[in-house]
Amino acid sequence: MISAVYEQRGARAALLAARTEPAREPLEFAAVVSHAQARLADALEHKELRGVLADDAETLASLHEPLIRVIAERGPEPLAAIVRDRLHDDLPTACTRLAAYWNGGDDYLSRVLMQPYAEVLRARNVTPDREHKRGHCPFCGGRPWISARKSTSGDDGGLRYLCCSLCGLEWNVNRVCCPACFEDDPHKLPVFTTETHPLVRIETCETCRRYIKSIDLTQDARPIPAIDDLVSLSMDLWAMDEGFVRIEPGVAGV
Repeated sequence: MISAVYEQRGARAALLAARTEPAREPLEFAAVVSHAQARLADALEHKELRGVLADDAETLASLHEPLIRVIAERGPEPLAAIVRDRLHDDLPTACTRLAAYWNGGDDYLSRVLMQPYAEVLRARNVTPDREHKRGHCPFCGGRPWISARKSTSGDDGGLRYLCCSLCGLEWNVNRVCCPACFEDDPHKLPVFTTETHPLVRIETCETCRRYIKSIDLTQDARPIPAIDDLVSLSMDLWAMDEGFVRIEPGVAGV
């Protein structure tokens, strides 16, 4: 069940929040949002969904208020202020906002609201009616928001996977390639690390000035990349100060 996946993410976020003071607040926020998404996923798992947003939007929007309210009450300012305004949206306006995101827009709240929908569709193998661009998720067309390195049978440093910011799919990609512009010259793809977070690295591209964060699961398989990403937010802040832009913001919107 997809709801169990979100509960697992929420439990991981709560565990890390209790251990990691510098990132406690974003992790606590991720925990409550994940649990609210679990309840939304549970509701969606009992609905008939076609994967065509024009047909599913009203069903989705009618279920979103509890999750919106959690973000409005527990989210950091000014995010909470923006979200509070959306509590007043009527059904047509809410559907229009979802469609704008679905068709390629950037909207943190709509992404949070649509994630359980996309994951339920993936679990049912119902292909969403979204444009699929090169470098995006092969299932739903979402942008990657985190990378992970996983062990293989050979001693080659593991395989590189990208994780979709929308449906959660992980797919294997070339280890020497920018996921945004597909630059494959190693000299233009510098990687940055810090002793503070030894299993995390910032994979940048000098050509398009984009980056993605990577978490090494070859040494510790317990992390949930989308959640554990929040522990090293200081690395994102450093990357931004250096003029790099993350391909897709993480759970905290950074």
